[in-house]
Amino acid sequence: MKKIFLQFFLLLVLFGLLPVAGIFNPVAAEESARNASGNQTEIDLMLLFTNDLHSYFLPHRVLTEDGRQTVQGGYARLACMINEQRRLHPAKTLLVDAGDFSMGTLFHTAFMTEAFELRLMGKMGYAATTFGNHDFDFHPEGLAKMLTAARSKSQILPQIVASNLIVNGDHPGDKTLKQALNDYPVRDYMVLERNGLRIGLFGIMGKDAADDAPFAKPVMFADPVEASKKTVAILKNREKADLVICLSHSGTSADAKKSEDEILARAVPQIDVIVSGHTHTVLKTPIIIGRTIIVSGGRYGRYLGSLGIRFDRFKGASLASYDLRHVSSEIPEDKAVQEAIAGYEKIVNRDFLAHYDLTFEDVIAESDFSMESLESMHRHPRETGLGNLIVDAYREAVKQAEGPDYRHVHFALQPLGVIRDSLLKGKITVSDVFRVLSLGIGPDRIPGYPLVSFYISGKELKDILEVHTTIAPMHKKDAYLQVSGVKFTYNPRRIWFDRVTSVWVADEKGVYQPLDQTKLYRACANLYTAALIDYVSSVSFGLIHVVPKDSSGKRLTDLNSSIVSMKKTGEIKEWLALALYLRSFQEPQHLQTAKIPLKYSKPEGRYLAQPSCNPVRIFSKGNILTKVFLVSVILLLMICGLIVYVFVKKMKKISKKNPR
Repeated sequence: MKKIFLQFFLLLVLFGLLPVAGIFNPVAAEESARNASGNQTEIDLMLLFTNDLHSYFLPHRVLTEDGRQTVQGGYARLACMINEQRRLHPAKTLLVDAGDFSMGTLFHTAFMTEAFELRLMGKMGYAATTFGNHDFDFHPEGLAKMLTAARSKSQILPQIVASNLIVNGDHPGDKTLKQALNDYPVRDYMVLERNGLRIGLFGIMGKDAADDAPFAKPVMFADPVEASKKTVAILKNREKADLVICLSHSGTSADAKKSEDEILARAVPQIDVIVSGHTHTVLKTPIIIGRTIIVSGGRYGRYLGSLGIRFDRFKGASLASYDLRHVSSEIPEDKAVQEAIAGYEKIVNRDFLAHYDLTFEDVIAESDFSMESLESMHRHPRETGLGNLIVDAYREAVKQAEGPDYRHVHFALQPLGVIRDSLLKGKITVSDVFRVLSLGIGPDRIPGYPLVSFYISGKELKDILEVHTTIAPMHKKDAYLQVSGVKFTYNPRRIWFDRVTSVWVADEKGVYQPLDQTKLYRACANLYTAALIDYVSSVSFGLIHVVPKDSSGKRLTDLNSSIVSMKKTGEIKEWLALALYLRSFQEPQHLQTAKIPLKYSKPEGRYLAQPSCNPVRIFSKGNILTKVFLVSVILLLMICGLIVYVFVKKMKKISKKNPR
């Protein structure tokens, strides 16, 4: 009988009808059961994440790569997706964000008084977030007011973790912020539990992001890698964390040397997951460095990221599932979040837009075409119709503000990085216009960068254009320029900081004249761009040196004194300049909505690259840098020639002494 049973048992094993490992190995049996019931049961933690939300509470139109318009994003839809994940994974879900939760839409105009961003994140169940560079755009005192407002208006808020933030309470500019950080409180890290796992969370500001936070001063940021090492050691050794998650506002890049979160993963391998912000990267599949999983969900709440994690006490964390799900118009809206946003919109209309006699949904203009998407502009930096529209608006705004006292503005410029959204075919509202130029705050403490006007020499104007030809391709894509009133050509094969080969400047009649290097030209930009002139000098090692001046040629010691203002509204904000320019396209005798001229549908040829390796074109009319380089090359060739001459002469002597 025993023999028959054994034979029957072996037959079952042979044909795979009995999972032998499951009988003798309970772990394998459990794994088999999990596989049978689907991937979801294998997950020990479902990490939901966003990054770079930038106050994009409402759905917004997006231009796809094939030219179609879709509606994406919106916190009410995002909340619905989050709630669905919580239903699927009760007790296993953790929701986090990687910074830059503010600055990008009209809602952030109430940042200091209402703190809509943190209140809404609390309502949606975010456990933690960190600071991004733009969360400091309203300066330390503005951030302090926001944190205080958040605490006073809501009991449910996300924990903020900031591990490399350095605030010196002894500095007058830091005192208020330090108190607000303590009261909120903002912590170096936090530990929480989900599904029996102890999870350590910490946040960092990356090096590039810190460079992009000029208004954070006197706040400083410690080296992110060193700060991470210290914090992870605490989480692992003192707090006994099973999992360590870093909310990193650093980002990834195709250039390995600039991919800060990949560098972090290699330097601190004890980090299990890095939620990566700042670079707005859409990672359709995670980056895995060793055992560290790096994830990122683009920007503006267009995606909800979900990372399923398996955890083994001996092997640690591993990837179980990953998905970036579009927050599309097909997704229903969470009613409570939708109602909250509607209430916030009324507050913005009352407290901010009423100052300009505008409302959120006022139609400013219409367009028969869509302008370049932000993704396209960053992928292939170039002259764009949108950029031309913006800088033309700047020059026109100064003209309208000064009226009969207007003095000709020769030149306006705008870096690519300060353009935050695009304008699409159809009706264009106040909300749409604000999103395009949404950043900053003026000395009047009203949101929006104001326009400033100043004078520079012709030589300095050419030097500014070298930002486009040299600094942008070498160092920072955000520095590519859009220009008005100027046309120029450049040879990208020439020596750094001497690539501009010809410049023409429009006179009062709109006729383009060759640049006079000794003449003073009037320039216009937003306050942020003008303030970056010192940064340009440092990046170029002093090779580009531009000094803003007044009309008499004297150095401007305070750029605030050159802010352009109107009697009714005060400082002319860059977004307002664009709105007024769009409205100016309305025909005086017609009641129809203004239409954007077709010339802004494409580039006009305001600048042109003329690559050439012809030595004459490389060295002709060179500046001091090119001349030094040329002399160095000549000297090097002469030295090489001398060495060859001496060598040949010596060899001849040797051959004479030792004839065959």
